[in-house]
Amino acid sequence: MPADGRSPRPRVIRCVLPAVLFCVCALVYGLTVSTNPSPDAFSADFAAWHIARTGEPVPDISDFPLLDDNPIRETWIVETADGREAVGRAPGVIAAAVPAYAILRPTSISAVPGGLAAALLSAGSVMLLFLLLRDRTGSRTALVAAGLLGFASPVWAVAADAMWPHTLTTLGILGMAWAADRRRWWLVGLFGGVALWGRLHAALICGVLGLGLAWARRRPGIAVRVGTAAGSMLALVSVWTRWMYGSWDPTSGYRTGDFGQRAADNVLHLANYLGFVVSADRGLLWWSPLLVLLVPAAWRNRRELPDWSRWLAAGGGSYLLSQAVLNRFSGGDHFYSYRTSLELVVSLAPALALSAHMMSDRARRWFTPVAVLQVVLIAPGAVLDSFYVPVADVWWRNAFLDALLRRPLDLLPLAACALLVSLIAVRLLRSPRLLRILEQDAPTPVRTSAPVQSTGVL
Repeated sequence: MPADGRSPRPRVIRCVLPAVLFCVCALVYGLTVSTNPSPDAFSADFAAWHIARTGEPVPDISDFPLLDDNPIRETWIVETADGREAVGRAPGVIAAAVPAYAILRPTSISAVPGGLAAALLSAGSVMLLFLLLRDRTGSRTALVAAGLLGFASPVWAVAADAMWPHTLTTLGILGMAWAADRRRWWLVGLFGGVALWGRLHAALICGVLGLGLAWARRRPGIAVRVGTAAGSMLALVSVWTRWMYGSWDPTSGYRTGDFGQRAADNVLHLANYLGFVVSADRGLLWWSPLLVLLVPAAWRNRRELPDWSRWLAAGGGSYLLSQAVLNRFSGGDHFYSYRTSLELVVSLAPALALSAHMMSDRARRWFTPVAVLQVVLIAPGAVLDSFYVPVADVWWRNAFLDALLRRPLDLLPLAACALLVSLIAVRLLRSPRLLRILEQDAPTPVRTSAPVQSTGVL
């Protein structure tokens, strides 16, 4: 026993809990990665595999028939400065998968190494949310919040399923939140850089967070530190595009002309904005009904929330607006649930978790059934790769309901397993023995931006 007379057990529990959470997420994600993901992700895997195998940035597109023979191949192909065809994807989704291909060294192109890399990064994102929340809400509520983000949202069905841009933006957003809570402004900028390596316009989230905190706290140095670190990461994007495409332009991996045309078409397109919320297969309200219970609580609690959580939510909203202008709400096809609004949900997650204690009595009664429902909705498509709705039908067809009607024998066993596991998790989280263990994970004094508070919920 230490000289101060305190048992070392709480310290062990404090270290073990996030490690166990990471391992559980990594295991589940790793076992359910897609072996045949969308060409959006598979083309990035192809580029990463080629780099790991040869050290050269530009592959021969004919080596990958899935891409070369695709009728819309120009979606994933850009031209380098010297006129060659190259895979045009966000720098981060290629770079992040290269180590996995270098370690596993598959003899032919496979999506599995890229998927495993995405699984590990996504497990790290979920763990960051837990670490962020536990000193404010207690370990039990932090576990519930992290578990719901990890298994009742497209973090599982999309970000952890293959190496999508959302794999990196999710990690970057939660990293920014964790660092801002601890006033580590350089790290806020570095995590913001991770997000923009996934999607360039995710820099909006970092910018709103850094500038908002600098203005609210009357401390320009915050913006300087965040901006310097994020700007350095943006400069590295230019280094990457110079090596890969022969241009210092950080947008070289995109067909920027397409975005310009879409912006002109979408800026006043009301249906495109509504699609993010209410469309049958891409709408937030269909897949994330918990928002209906939690958003009103967060609004009531907005003045008590730490300022960084409010600015992070504002950054997520700004990002979604830019996404709506630059792209379609549908986000293409060959994926399950939604993806283009995932960044908003992740940006809202800390504020929603910190406001759970403000839910009305009716919302509290509905919380557990709706949370279990979300897991049941997400799990089948996260486990099995074939529950997709064609992009032309996303307004009026929902992938879960579609599979329930057309493929019940495939869907129902997965949904039943998800329901059973969810109910077991609820039972465990209410068990006195686990509660005693979690109570030993006492908050450690940390340099946070607001006092610790307990939600007293769940």
